[in-house]
Amino acid sequence: MNSFVIQHKAQVDDGIGGYTESWTTFKEVKGYIDLVTGTDLTTAQNAFAEQSTHMLVIPSYTVGITDDMRVIDESGRAYSITYPDDPMGVGHHNEVYCKFSEVIDSA
Repeated sequence: MNSFVIQHKAQVDDGIGGYTESWTTFKEVKGYIDLVTGTDLTTAQNAFAEQSTHMLVIPSYTVGITDDMRVIDESGRAYSITYPDDPMGVGHHNEVYCKFSEVIDSA
């Protein structure tokens, strides 16, 4: 399994009475990431997954993942979350649909 960092935007004090928004760690997880279709070819998919390029499977269920967050892999690649799924609603594992967005300097 690989390590991933799930990040969310948090308000950070700017020192002059205001704030800025910055990506901060929500949770570190272990899992597997792969292309949504298993290939790089476009196929017809459900509406929520149409813009997704990858799916992150987290075997240990993690509460609170939303589509306002992003995933960073061990190589510093960032993926915006397009749809966080709890298959069958039983809290067994997460399937997080993602779209590759950028490579960042540090994970």
